[in-house]
Amino acid sequence: MKRYNVVLIDLDDTLLNTASDERNAVESVFKKHGLPFGEDIAEIFFQKADWQTYTLGEYNAKTEFTNKFVQLLDNIGIKENRSQMVDEYFDIMQSSKTVTPDAKRVLNTLRKRGYRVYLTANGYSAFQRKRIELAGLTKYFDGIFISEEMDYRKPCKAYYDYVMHRIPESNISKVLVVGDAQSTDILGAKNARIDSCWYNPKHKNPKYKSTYEIDDIKQLLLLLEKKQ
Repeated sequence: MKRYNVVLIDLDDTLLNTASDERNAVESVFKKHGLPFGEDIAEIFFQKADWQTYTLGEYNAKTEFTNKFVQLLDNIGIKENRSQMVDEYFDIMQSSKTVTPDAKRVLNTLRKRGYRVYLTANGYSAFQRKRIELAGLTKYFDGIFISEEMDYRKPCKAYYDYVMHRIPESNISKVLVVGDAQSTDILGAKNARIDSCWYNPKHKNPKYKSTYEIDDIKQLLLLLEKKQ
């Protein structure tokens, strides 16, 4: 008998390589405007607050996904063509679709093995659903839960309560949360008392304890196989 039969898996920087897409978007806009781009600029950009940490209703979709870019422009003193640059960055990001290597194979294998797989994501519906569709991920899920459609965000316990009430024949002891973000996925699972698997490809130090930890998305299959 399977230890788990339901997988709640994160989108950004778990199934989609959002950080890579963000970096490419910044570089593309900077080069278009004749501005230098290098590791120093990338470091400043990624030092800024993760867009996923904003509270529901605090930002609209465009502001949520451009806030780090705006902070970058502020930090390095870019004042000309700012509005145009922000628009260009947003246009690139809303079409971003870089899938984490092996993510589709993992999702397909999970479904073949009888797991029910649900996508859990913070963010705004139209923006996220467009990216999910462009990346070719929609077909792998039994359901998709996006915070704007729910009025709750990870890591709130209410987010996971909402999800659990909408998964048929679900038992919380049979559910595994999978994601990269300590502040949303792992803390959210902890708040909801659900087992969690931290996807940690960069080997960061944990702030919250997860049930399991992997550094390659393929390892999720082996982990679940061992827990049968």
